Order: sequence, then C-alpha cells, then structure tokens
Amino acid sequence: MIQPPWTQSLSQSEHDLVLFGLVAAGLALLATLVRIRFTSRESYATYRVASLTANAVVAIAFASYVGLVAAFLLGYRATGSLEHVVYVPLPAARYAWAIRYMDWVVTVPLLVVELLAISALGERTLRNARRIGIVSAIGMIVSGFLGAFVIASGRSIVAYTVFGLLGAAFFGVLYAVFFRALVISLPRLPLDARSSYRSGLVLLLITWLAYPMVYGLVGAFSGAVVVVIGQLALSGADLIAKVGFGTLVHRTAVLLSRHEEELDPGRPRRPRAPENESVYVSDIRTVAHEQD
Repeated sequence: MIQPPWTQSLSQSEHDLVLFGLVAAGLALLATLVRIRFTSRESYATYRVASLTANAVVAIAFASYVGLVAAFLLGYRATGSLEHVVYVPLPAARYAWAIRYMDWVVTVPLLVVELLAISALGERTLRNARRIGIVSAIGMIVSGFLGAFVIASGRSIVAYTVFGLLGAAFFGVLYAVFFRALVISLPRLPLDARSSYRSGLVLLLITWLAYPMVYGLVGAFSGAVVVVIGQLALSGADLIAKVGFGTLVHRTAVLLSRHEEELDPGRPRRPRAPENESVYVSDIRTVAHEQD
C-alpha cells in the first residue's frame, strides 16, 4: 500500500524548505506574468496568440501557487516544543498536492497551443497536431490524478501503476507531436527565430521528464524527505516549463513578427519600447530612430 506524501509529518526545516520553494515559485510566476503582459503587443495577431497564451499559463499557475501555499500552511499543525517542532498533517494537506493537477489539466494543453502557435506547420497538420496534443495532455493529467488521488485515495499500488502507465502512453504521444512539429518547422522558420524556438521546445521536453519521475518517486517511497524532494522538484519544473519556456516562446513570436515587418515595409510596425528590447530582442536601428 502506498503512503501518500500528504500523510507524512515534517520537521521545522523540512516545512520551511517546502514553503520556500512554493513562495519563490509563485513570486517568479507573478514577475513573468507582469513582464509578458506588457510586452505582448510586440507580436502580430497570428503570433500574438503564443504570447497571450504564455500570459494565460503563468496567470493560472500563479493562482494555483497561491492556493498551494494556502493549502500547505493550513494543512499542517505545529506540535512539540520550540526546540523540536513537528508539523502534523491535517486533511487539507492533501490539496498542497492535488491543486497541482488542477493547474496542469489547464496549463499543459495551453502549452501545446502556445508552442504550435509559433510552429511553421500547414493548416491541416496544425489542426491535427493541436487536437491530438490537447487530448493527450488532458489524458495524461487526468490519468495521473485518478491514480494518485481518486482510486483508493491514492493508496492502491495497482491503480497507481496502471494509471501511471496510461499517463505515460499519453506522454509519449505528446512527445511525438512536439518532435514532429520541431522537425517540420525548424527548416521553415527564419534563421534568427530558430534558436529560441528550438531551445524552448528542447527545454520543455527535458523539463517534463521531472513530472513522471516525481510520480514514480512518490509511489515507490515514503517519508518526509520524499515530500521535500517532490515539492521542490515540481516547483522547479513548473518554473522552467512556464517561465523559461514562456519567455522563449514570446521571444520567438516577437522575432517572427519582426521578420514579417521586414518582408512588408508597408505593414504597421508593432511597439518596440527600448526597455523591452533589453529583455527580449535588441534592435539598434529602432532605438536610433527613436532618438532622432
């Protein structure tokens, strides 16, 4: 029988480490939300979908981390003396893990939309890739949630394993969709946009490996150390997948928009504030023009 991580007591230092990871991740998501929100105008309508989706992803993730912090603080009761505090889990501690799945079932499909919005796929291929990617993303998260929380309250090793394998199958399909998008799109993209597109996709695919690893870790082992490692690993993976990937997607969308500007000089130019240039894309000609 599996001992779910929300049933484990924590020491003062273990409790502080997890809280530190949750709050730091939430603040980083908030900072990214503000930055992308005020720079999304730099991309055109076609590519702006990617920037606005990235903004939605970090907004949802930030809201979920507010819930995670609240659930974590309310889910434990401090007992013992000042020299030896032990945090005993309460029923609410469960939601310090469950809320993550509620976040992922929305944000992972949005990450699929985000990536495909800057991919150079044909209309039919894009439509099929989006449909398969979204269904696979939802199937992956729902499978994990059923195994980790719903069936036997996450205590059945059989259910945990079966739904974990089902989620892994959806995970494989999602990887295949992304890899195909990379192979088709990379030669078709402008040279200056290829690096950020490739980096974002590779970053996402590598980072996503952390999620099944934590799922397996929680199913195979128990104890406070597993709680700390699992929570910190998931917080770190969320930051990379949503902040790092979102920033690279937005950069690619801006570069693609500027490439279209160069192809059509008559097209209205998007805003290019100097303070945004230093964060995303340098453009000496624009800055010089503004100074004139």
